Amino acid sequence: MRKVLFFATLILLVSCNKSGKFSISGTISDAENQMLYFEKNELLKDILIDSVKLTARGNFKFKTQSPTYPDFYRLRLNDQRLILAVDSIENIEIAASGNKLIDAKIINSHQSEQIQLLRKKVLTLQKDFDNIGKEQDAVKKAALRDTFQSHLEFHKREVLSLILNNPLSLASYYSLYQQINGSFIFSPFVKEDLNYYRAVATSFQNKMPDYERTKNLYNLVIAAIQEDRKSNQKFDLSQYEVNEISGFVDLELKDRNGYPQKLSSLVGKPILLDFSAYATENSIEHTFELREIYNKYSNQGLQIYQVSIDQNKLYWQQNVSNIPWTAVIDETGKALQFYNIREIPTLFLINKEGEIVGRYEDVHALKKDLSKVL
Repeated sequence: MRKVLFFATLILLVSCNKSGKFSISGTISDAENQMLYFEKNELLKDILIDSVKLTARGNFKFKTQSPTYPDFYRLRLNDQRLILAVDSIENIEIAASGNKLIDAKIINSHQSEQIQLLRKKVLTLQKDFDNIGKEQDAVKKAALRDTFQSHLEFHKREVLSLILNNPLSLASYYSLYQQINGSFIFSPFVKEDLNYYRAVATSFQNKMPDYERTKNLYNLVIAAIQEDRKSNQKFDLSQYEVNEISGFVDLELKDRNGYPQKLSSLVGKPILLDFSAYATENSIEHTFELREIYNKYSNQGLQIYQVSIDQNKLYWQQNVSNIPWTAVIDETGKALQFYNIREIPTLFLINKEGEIVGRYEDVHALKKDLSKVL
């Protein structure tokens, strides 16, 4: 694991039990007669501290007690929000337009500037994500997906650099909870992301063990570590070899909306069980082949239960948004172990009685056996 370096300036972040006050002041133009609200973003609720009706000049100043621990505050104007990180800062200055608060110039708070940049990049990613769903042309949609994936990975690398260089900052903490389309960009339950959650949680725990955000984050990491250990437990796979079982191993995995879907719920109908990933090079071709089979044989009862092993859940959710069959995701890898999957795609045909009649490495290979299950 990479060694995390702590800079001397970080010590200022955790100066606790301050007796003074801090202020946020500045000018917001183009917002005459609009209400500006000053709020504190606590872990479980938002607290209104003060408000002011802006004049034509747009000047404002809010002053309140300094927080015991570094914390998040915000300025709210209609449905716009400017998030601010407050630690030992005595005064943060703002210069903004009421037409686009997120583009405000922030003075005397580097962490607030970092959070502002993070938010703007995620807003751009969200627009890119939305554009994928609006595009009807399959080729253009695929290009948009590739571009979105590339931009998302670049953003993740930047965030990871921020966390490794300064795990004790509020900006690092904030970055862990960014979302696109309601899904977190980072997850402690994804092995690649867990180390960065651990870095932030450990730093907060060492410096601010009694802080409620520390406790919440620390407990989340502990839960993820325990889940990771469970998923790494060894299974006796010999009983799951395809040529040794008379029926399939039941699976219960979640679909794109988070609802559990059981493979056994399809028993009584012929089933095509597919293990694949939308992030692979041949994904588009594979999906078209599945659609061809589904369109041709679904009226004869054929069901498809597609298990994705994609690491990027957001990317998977977008790709299966218009899939007509049952599409689920295997986030732990247990389904792969149960079925002894060594490469993808791998497919199984299951007859109406729930018996596996064949295992295949591509769609073409199974076509000749479809008549056995229909």
